[in-house]
Amino acid sequence: MKRVKLPLLVMVVASFALLQGCTPKTAGMDSAYLNKNRGASGAQISKAEAEQYSRQQGLSADEVRLENMKRHQTTDAIREGSSAIKSGVGAINSVKGLLGL
Repeated sequence: MKRVKLPLLVMVVASFALLQGCTPKTAGMDSAYLNKNRGASGAQISKAEAEQYSRQQGLSADEVRLENMKRHQTTDAIREGSSAIKSGVGAINSVKGLLGL
């Protein structure tokens, strides 16, 4: 029984030691760099920066809406064209049927 308890105890202690080093501040080089150079006060943004960010988000949303609108217009134009062609083919087949061709 002592042979099982000792490796288990060693594994548990090693696991706790490894987990102690896995905090959010040491999770990666980027977060360590940011924490060192910005600090808690550096994480705050000014009112002007917040307004600029909001404007940029609004412009990005407008661009996405415009691209979607263009895509829908293109799709609608293609569907209308194919519908017109189908109608033309149907009319030709009707005339052929009437003429017995």
